[in-house]
Amino acid sequence: MSYRCSQTRRGFTLVELLVVIAIIGVMVGLLLPAVQAAREAARRMSCGNNMKQLGLAIHNYHDTFGTMAWNSDSGDQAGHANNLRMNHPVNRWMQFSWVVSILPFIEQQAIYEQINFNTAESMSHPTNLLLAQTRLAPVLCPSNGQEPEVNGQVQGYRHSGGAIGARLDYVGNLGHIWGGWKDCGAVPDFPGPGGSNIFVRGTNPGTPWVNGEMLNEQANANGVFRYFGGVKMSQISDGTSNTIMVFEDMHWRGGNDPAQMHNRLPTDDASWMSPLAAVNSIRNPINNRNKAWLQGAGDRRCHGWSSEHPGGAQAVLADASVRFFTESLDHVTRYGLGVRNDSLPISFD
Repeated sequence: MSYRCSQTRRGFTLVELLVVIAIIGVMVGLLLPAVQAAREAARRMSCGNNMKQLGLAIHNYHDTFGTMAWNSDSGDQAGHANNLRMNHPVNRWMQFSWVVSILPFIEQQAIYEQINFNTAESMSHPTNLLLAQTRLAPVLCPSNGQEPEVNGQVQGYRHSGGAIGARLDYVGNLGHIWGGWKDCGAVPDFPGPGGSNIFVRGTNPGTPWVNGEMLNEQANANGVFRYFGGVKMSQISDGTSNTIMVFEDMHWRGGNDPAQMHNRLPTDDASWMSPLAAVNSIRNPINNRNKAWLQGAGDRRCHGWSSEHPGGAQAVLADASVRFFTESLDHVTRYGLGVRNDSLPISFD
């Protein structure tokens, strides 16, 4: 007598299937933050590479012309007798950012050659307005989720909005100043070393006042850029490795309404062709979202050093190196990094 073995196939039971799905869900939940972190790390590296490219372009500009990239924001010259004595041209003449100055050094010679510089209309000139909408990859941080083009952009100091322009995520460092359209009064005066008042706004040395449209006050800008003009490498007496040249600025609208989230839409000074958009004071803390230190949403005086990178933001030092700085950076160190000639010791720990 012979016996045949019978084998039956059984599939997953419903319970087993649910367990497998649950395990897969847990694994995805564990892996997703790591994937997102890796993607952000790649975006931050790309962002840093852009900033490195800008730093090298500024150095090449300096080698060619003997000064840092020229920012040209003359504001409204009417009634400023001092500007007339300094033979400044007509009102709002040639209002263009330092980014425009370095276009030939970031492989954008074709755009530079099309710009009409011989006009008081500046960015609002039909040719220039069209060019201002061109996206420039070297001035866009991949981590920034804002739209590439922004509406209602001002062309410079005292200009009204209305222009459409492509976004700018990096700004030239004016220093630690209290200046026109860069004077967020909600940010308090921080104490200096030992409780001193050397950082009080309106004092020089300290945090000097700079009227952006007064030519004789441009020398009070203690950073690497000015509203109008530029500085020389020889004027960075603290050393190029201790002074910030360009830093990230997402131009957030912000806002101090406690019932509203921090507004991450861009302000009206966020376009690369606008000289007002291309510079900023380093006085405001990194990623400032403190409602008490902000004013109305869209107040262009209150945006500052900021980024979408977790925990901090990047900057290009005057030696063209790029570093990441945390939000916990203390005020004294930020001041020392922002000012080119304060002789304060800098620690990057």
